[in-house]
Amino acid sequence: MSNQANALDQSAGSPVPSDSPPLPTPRFELLVTVGILLALLMGALDNFVALTALPTILAQFGQPNSGTFVISAYVIASTASISIFAKLSDLWSRRNVFLGALAVFMVGSVLSGLSQNLTELIVFRAIQGLGSGGFFPIGIAIVAVVFPPKTRARVIGALSGVFGIAVVAGPLLGSAIVQYTSWRWVFYVNIPVGIAGFAIIAVTLGPLRPQLVRKFDLTGAALLVGWVAAIMYPLYQIVDSGWAWTDSRTLGLFGTGGILVIAFVILELRAENPLVPIRLFSHRVIAAGGGATFFIGMVFFPVATFLSLVVGVVLAPGSGSSETVRDILYFLVIPLVIGAVLGGQLLTRLPYRVVTVIGIVIGIIGMAGLTTLSISTPLWKLMFGVVPVGGIVLPLIPLGFGIGVTFPVFLLAAQNQVEMVNVGEAGGMIQFLQSLGGAVGLSVLASFQSTRLSSLDPSPSVMCLSTTPPIPLCASYLSSFETSLLSSYDQTFGVMVALLVVAFVFVLFLKGRLPKTSSQKGGSTEGGSQATVPSPEVAPNPAT
Repeated sequence: MSNQANALDQSAGSPVPSDSPPLPTPRFELLVTVGILLALLMGALDNFVALTALPTILAQFGQPNSGTFVISAYVIASTASISIFAKLSDLWSRRNVFLGALAVFMVGSVLSGLSQNLTELIVFRAIQGLGSGGFFPIGIAIVAVVFPPKTRARVIGALSGVFGIAVVAGPLLGSAIVQYTSWRWVFYVNIPVGIAGFAIIAVTLGPLRPQLVRKFDLTGAALLVGWVAAIMYPLYQIVDSGWAWTDSRTLGLFGTGGILVIAFVILELRAENPLVPIRLFSHRVIAAGGGATFFIGMVFFPVATFLSLVVGVVLAPGSGSSETVRDILYFLVIPLVIGAVLGGQLLTRLPYRVVTVIGIVIGIIGMAGLTTLSISTPLWKLMFGVVPVGGIVLPLIPLGFGIGVTFPVFLLAAQNQVEMVNVGEAGGMIQFLQSLGGAVGLSVLASFQSTRLSSLDPSPSVMCLSTTPPIPLCASYLSSFETSLLSSYDQTFGVMVALLVVAFVFVLFLKGRLPKTSSQKGGSTEGGSQATVPSPEVAPNPAT
């Protein structure tokens, strides 16, 4: 197998294999897809499951108001490690780096379950986050290496739907674990799933080693972790701990982050083998796709959180609010999964720009429908008992479907612009921008919503929320508070419409389409013609 990959004909000016690797069998494709899917699902579910169980965990540790660090440690570590793992997969064995990320995540899960105090839990959650950052970019890079282009589009579409599933399944699983077992099983439950994914990938997949071994950019990795942490940390503190934007701590950390960003960009532009290949932004498709995915990330990740608050706090408060929130979110998540799968199918027939324009326009229509919520808005209005024709659920369907359609496009478009040895870093860059957009979007939009609420709501209503039982004077104030709260969310959803419009502008610059041959190795021209170049990596043996 290695002889086959190394037997290259240089007569055409680019390496061409003398004997193309065998096409993967359906059984091989299924096993690899399931192995990657288990890892992605585990990583996507973990934060939602932990978030549900967090009040119980904090109560046991006697620190009910200290949950910020538990969540932010995971998110910051995950965001920072995406590009690191993506680069490592381009330098070493993709399979082995993927398995390494799985191992780090499982070790972090065991340690988190064994935590005896909050400090330990925060540190071990950061270890989990480091591992989770490797799942998606390397998983997508593996798909790019072992599957032909048309199959690749369908598989990535299916894998993209994992995050939608996690939004709904995570809270359900977390609440069930806390109710019937110990909160520690929130973390232990990852172990059997991780072992299954580890075993499938280890047994089924070849090593996928690049032919050219290069040096890892250690300084770039340190700067990346530094500026991500310096910028992300105050954003979380603004929302969860009440830091002001003008607070000296906020300004100091932002300033430090800005300096580290400048140093990072200068280093990466000069580095022989940069961690984040900023040079890739010279590709029009990657620059446009990266910008679009950042702004879509700013919308997708916050919208589920805000909807949960709107439904659970205002429109359907009470003992059954968690079940109601779950049912409402189904109308967002199921269309999102369907859209992601359909987006992968459309990519085999239509150009990148056409698919993303369709998706974002549908998403904008849905997002605009959320800007007119009021106290009288019903949760759902159904025809024949099953067909939604009104209520808050109606705009969720086009919103979820439209965003889902775009999910597979940016990864595939980026990967098809680069040599196969660089598909990991290209996919990792797109995933990093999406994750960074989501983290920044959630913090900035939550701060905007809180600021708008403060200007709309008379202060006594906030005081009345903590009065148990409420005194008669509070009744009118609480009614005013609900109206003001919905108004603040309406305005926040309006900002999210504007963010999707910005993403729409970016996708107008997308060009090209998927290659039609399995020998394609990226490098599609921006005008749409495709350069045919083979993979220099050791191909998997479908018979293994």
